Amino acid sequence: MIDLITLTGGLPRDAELRFTPQGAAVTNFTLANSDNRYDQEQNQWVKTRSMYLDVTIWNEAGNKQNPTPWAEMAANLKKGDQVAVTGKLITRSWETKEGEKRSKVEFNAYRYYTLPTAPQQQPNQAQQQWNNATQQGQTATSGAWSTPPAQSGQQNQEPPF
Repeated sequence: MIDLITLTGGLPRDAELRFTPQGAAVTNFTLANSDNRYDQEQNQWVKTRSMYLDVTIWNEAGNKQNPTPWAEMAANLKKGDQVAVTGKLITRSWETKEGEKRSKVEFNAYRYYTLPTAPQQQPNQAQQQWNNATQQGQTATSGAWSTPPAQSGQQNQEPPF
């Protein structure tokens, strides 16, 4: 059975590097992901649900084939970074001071990969015209958008297929 999965999302806060009493490095961060849908009444994208998952990355100091200090590198992750993590889900259980049993699902990552973020782009001329027309209440059947382009003197030309 293969229990390795990859998840993607953004960090809602900076990653935190800690060390165990034995000196092993471990980095913790939260991975957030949201589903969005377009609400035509509000004329904008809205979040429908969000998921937050705690991620832990340990150094692999004992692994001679891959001595990369993943936990120490992950400590550089900052709020807003988009990442993909590969690892497995685990359940951690504990007992509170009051004797109540608790458990939590976490993600134990072996690797992480930073994802590029899209640069902020200015809308092109056609997009700006469309935005202006829709703000003025025009539709595809009214205003400037309803007038077909001039067809070099040929009226009612049949399609070429």
